[in-house]
Amino acid sequence: MTVQRIETGTKDGDALGFTGDLFSGWLERESGNRLYLHYIISRQRNMGNVQALIRGWLDRGYDVRVVMPRPVMQHIVKKFGFVPSWEYFPDQYEDKVDVWCLPAGTEASVQTSVKPSAAGIP
Repeated sequence: MTVQRIETGTKDGDALGFTGDLFSGWLERESGNRLYLHYIISRQRNMGNVQALIRGWLDRGYDVRVVMPRPVMQHIVKKFGFVPSWEYFPDQYEDKVDVWCLPAGTEASVQTSVKPSAAGIP
């Protein structure tokens, strides 16, 4: 399994809509379509950019997972139907950690309207 760390302000981050003008943070992309969002700060609070970013990834077919989300991020991902689970990252943490994701076989459904262009996603 290949894992690639992607930060904001990089070519790979920009390609995912994870742009430096809107966000600060990092994620990991596993081979295939799985994205692990480890850390994110919106540079424009309360504008819906994080929600639009996640919606864009889901719409593009990514398996999005959020590692140890803070309460505000839990609030966002619950709107998509994410639920807590546990995963092990032996290179980063000693024990299993809290990871939120969609249940297997579930389509994401957001309960609020989002403007995808807010996160730079066409």
